[in-house]
Amino acid sequence: MTSEQSLRKASYHIGIFAVSKFVSVMGANIVAFGISLYILKLTGSATSFSINILCSIVPRVLFSPLIGYMADRYNKKVLVISSQILTVVTVAILLLYANWQGMSIMAIYIMMVFYTIFTSCSGITLTASIGQLVDQDRIQKVMSLNQLSMSLAAIGAPMIGGILYGFVSIEVFLIIQIIAFSISTLLDATMNFNLYKTEKNHAQKSEPFLKSMKSAYHYIKNRKTLKTIITLALCLNLFFSAFAVGISYVLVEVVQFKSLHVGWIESIGAVGMLLASIYLTARKNLKNPILFSKRALLILSTMFFLFALPLILFELTYIQLFIYYGITSFLMTMTEVCTNVPIGVILQKSIEESYRGRVFALFETLAMGMMPFGILIYGFLYDYFGAPSVLIGTGIIVISLTLYLLRTSVLKQMKEEQLNENSQEDKFAEA
Repeated sequence: MTSEQSLRKASYHIGIFAVSKFVSVMGANIVAFGISLYILKLTGSATSFSINILCSIVPRVLFSPLIGYMADRYNKKVLVISSQILTVVTVAILLLYANWQGMSIMAIYIMMVFYTIFTSCSGITLTASIGQLVDQDRIQKVMSLNQLSMSLAAIGAPMIGGILYGFVSIEVFLIIQIIAFSISTLLDATMNFNLYKTEKNHAQKSEPFLKSMKSAYHYIKNRKTLKTIITLALCLNLFFSAFAVGISYVLVEVVQFKSLHVGWIESIGAVGMLLASIYLTARKNLKNPILFSKRALLILSTMFFLFALPLILFELTYIQLFIYYGITSFLMTMTEVCTNVPIGVILQKSIEESYRGRVFALFETLAMGMMPFGILIYGFLYDYFGAPSVLIGTGIIVISLTLYLLRTSVLKQMKEEQLNENSQEDKFAEA
């Protein structure tokens, strides 16, 4: 295949990836919305709702390392397509069971466990395949389009789900999921997952699972760029649980917004995410992604203070508070995208093809493990110390952490490491 043909095929991959991602995420979000409301309506129990959330987190934490190992060892396209087909089969079995025996909470829990395993497999493997689907110069575009798809789904899914829930049964939501994932599977099947596959990956040794994961750990440990970014990302995942818990707590319990207006503020935030994704998709490649991400993260850290400001310094009317928190939510999601996308680009470019599955899997395992831990801690902190103290304290910690982990000397080391790796890759390509 000539260079021009490869570029045309890569352009095709970019479009297919964006459409496939949007369809699958939209379908998944609509179903998640419908099932959540169904469980709450059927049981009226927060515990039942929490168990459903655990069924979508715990399997991902437990199985991600194995999925990463498989993604590096076996054919990525076969893994992606097979796991997507199994996702469709899992939802179809629940649909048949509901028509045969009637829907039950236990059946939903069981479905959610297998659903999470299969979607994690397709998600991690597809992420690890990006460097093989497109050329290095357009990885930023792919990562931005990925974020754009999730932004559009975040805006559209609750609206569609809310409308449908009042008129159709839960079985219709499952049919939507089956159709969405079937379309996504057919689209992904048309892509060439070996378009930019390196020879280096063909020479990869087959290792036992534990030894393979250990080598991935040492691979991260011996690379300053990866070690710094992953350490920073994991810390942020912990401390930004303050927002996951705090936004709803502040808006509902402290400010006492109506639930409808809380939804509007969240929608305004989704628009900010959408605009930032469009901006990063359209603009040229960032010359220094990590520096861009650092600046965005420092701006994002100030949102902790902005959320606390009306609670301690001045009083605003209900309408003024709504406008204030709408703008703050908009800015927060914009800077969040501007932080996350460059980090994703760096990870895609920094990780060797033969390690991508395991590195992304280890990252997801640790990140998902941090989430419930952080939510639990911040639930306690908000109850005992109040929102202003927690938000301001967390903001100070995040700013200090960013300035330390991404200090000038570290950024220079990371840049030198990137130049050395690029030089080695060029020599390998010439050979």
